Amino acid sequence: MNILITGAKGFVGKNLCAALKNIRDNKDRRFPELKIEEIFEYDLDSTPQELDQWCRDCDFVFNLAGVNRPQNQEEFMQGNFGFASTLLDTLKKHGNRCPVMLSSSQQASLTGRFGNSEYGRSKKAGEDLFLNYERDFLKATTDLTDKTDNEESVQSESSVFEK
Repeated sequence: MNILITGAKGFVGKNLCAALKNIRDNKDRRFPELKIEEIFEYDLDSTPQELDQWCRDCDFVFNLAGVNRPQNQEEFMQGNFGFASTLLDTLKKHGNRCPVMLSSSQQASLTGRFGNSEYGRSKKAGEDLFLNYERDFLKATTDLTDKTDNEESVQSESSVFEK
């Protein structure tokens, strides 16, 4: 299995990469059925060519990429919606229907104290993009006789803090 991790140098991403490498290298033997060949680590310093190749070759995507401390408010939408759009368009380009796990935020609910948050609006736009991708692309390209495991899954983390 080839796994693409976006946001690989962030707090969650770097810990996920380390855990998956331990599984791949047989240091963690709790998941013997999980055979990891490659771990593609995408982050801000990666190239568009790398993203293109990795989206072609991956069997699973952990989309952890996102912006939460921008220089200006517009960067929320660019980073949280814009990159998600690029990722999904690249998967579509290659006809890759692999599962994608999206990490989001409680703020995407746009309720209560999050009701007027630019960050929350950008995360909600990203969630909607992924849900539409699942509905429009994955289901439209799935032969009814095919068995697929593609289901929408949005993980909204309530409290992840870096030390």
